[in-house]
Amino acid sequence: MLKQISYIAPVQTAKALILIYLTFSVPIVLIGIVAAFFVNGNIDVMTIPSALMLNALLGFALLWVACHVYNWVAGRFGGIEITLADVPEEV
Repeated sequence: MLKQISYIAPVQTAKALILIYLTFSVPIVLIGIVAAFFVNGNIDVMTIPSALMLNALLGFALLWVACHVYNWVAGRFGGIEITLADVPEEV
């Protein structure tokens, strides 16, 4: 059964995806802070939470914008097409 994603809820999608995004970005931010410590010799303790917060806010904003762009494109040119199938019952 061929279906098309015609609309993505921006706020809900951004909330869900930012949590997934943060699981991958937290280690990267921490590696960046450790690298900055070795280069500069010191690091402010507030750098870690502020870097993570900035990363989350920017990520949420960009995902929100991306959802709106997708909805605009899907409305004019069609959305992503997916094929759905029923799961076979186990015997």
